[in-house]
Amino acid sequence: MYRSIVIGRGLIGSAAARHLSELSDGIALLGPDEPADRATHTGVFASHYDEGRMTRVVDPDMAWAITARRSIDRYADLEARSGIGFFTESGYLGIGGPGADYIARSEAAGRELGADITRLDAAGIRSRFPFVTVPDDADGLHEGHNAGHLSPRAMVRAQTAVARLQGTEIVADHATAVRAVPGGVEVETAGGQTLRAERVLVAAGAFTDACRLVPVDLKLRVFGRTVVLARIDDDMAADFRGMPTMGHAETGAYILPPIRYPDGNSYLKIGIGTTGDANLRSLEDLTAWFKGPGSEANRRDFQAFLTDLLPPLARCRAWHTDTCAVAWTVTGLPYIDHVLDDRIAVAVGGNGKGAKSSDDWGWLAARMMAGLVWDHPVARERLRVPRG
Repeated sequence: MYRSIVIGRGLIGSAAARHLSELSDGIALLGPDEPADRATHTGVFASHYDEGRMTRVVDPDMAWAITARRSIDRYADLEARSGIGFFTESGYLGIGGPGADYIARSEAAGRELGADITRLDAAGIRSRFPFVTVPDDADGLHEGHNAGHLSPRAMVRAQTAVARLQGTEIVADHATAVRAVPGGVEVETAGGQTLRAERVLVAAGAFTDACRLVPVDLKLRVFGRTVVLARIDDDMAADFRGMPTMGHAETGAYILPPIRYPDGNSYLKIGIGTTGDANLRSLEDLTAWFKGPGSEANRRDFQAFLTDLLPPLARCRAWHTDTCAVAWTVTGLPYIDHVLDDRIAVAVGGNGKGAKSSDDWGWLAARMMAGLVWDHPVARERLRVPRG
């Protein structure tokens, strides 16, 4: 019998297992490996099957800025302890427009937390990043040191590796049922195992409600996202030298600079949440989405937007789409809370920007599972599951 089982080997779950294994023995981390072939895969999926996520301190919500700062401060130690590099310091550029306070609020949070930031007007953006085209009334915020992008695949590997070194048992399977029993919790797996523990933390992201893994309906809003990737061949690489990660306030777009992917090619990526995003309510909806190509309308619109913003992309000869899913909470912050006495808890809800802060959300979940005092700048009440 384990002391604790963490269900979900994604960014938050693997972080929680790593931190919890520093506080307790008897930890298991349950979650499948990435499928070799999505089209024929019969199990669950995850949204960390990718090489690029933005990371930076600046954020208009101080809770996200604080947890990002704390997570980023631990990146170097995690890389050193695991021997796995996952962070690239490329910098971050936020682009806003007139009448919006996104840049101002992000700047205020960044300055309070000591981030390396510079405010830029349109001329400053164009001068510093000549591959970017912005209107004359654009407003920019650049973060340099400790901002850039991380590989979610590699970060999960790093968290998992350190958790294993600290005694965590890795179970490469997925949960199909979680039930409270006298003295603890039982977890059924797709492979036919029954695992027992004193307590369980569910960190299964977008699949949490669909797989009915907790005894309450978290009412997560789960949407399918289409991302578009432009292949940056060698003859284009110089055009994007020094490109930071980018956030576009008006559209909500996030843009990653050219990053090397497992197929050996470099891709520049964009994702935007839209009102037409697929609403994924069931396990069947989710698995079908991950197996599919995403939205063709999104591909067309995102490609046009990106080419206008970054004109050198007009020379790109190869574009393709990929899919992921985001889980939104009512509060706009993750739920890190018990849902059945002290035996079943959750750490879910990345709200479309969970990667950069995932280590700290996992840190908080681990301390909660260990019964420690809530010692964090973000109040515990802000992360509770709404009741009623």
